[in-house]
Amino acid sequence: MEQSELVLAHCIGCGCDDHHSCDTDAGKCTWIVVDWELNVGVCSACKAALVAWKQGARSAAAVQASRQQEQPPLG
Repeated sequence: MEQSELVLAHCIGCGCDDHHSCDTDAGKCTWIVVDWELNVGVCSACKAALVAWKQGARSAAAVQASRQQEQPPLG
């Protein structure tokens, strides 16, 4: 595979990628889980996104929807 053909994986929690990692207390983030066919994953800074991942979320929008469902209604 040529360098120009490489596709970066993005975190569904924060949007970081293979070349732009998050800063954490332990240093730079790493992948907890990655789906290389879809080029998405969950980084070590977004452990809360693992719940959505395990439920099948493979996009940031799916994680956001999952979080909204977890919150009790206002009022």
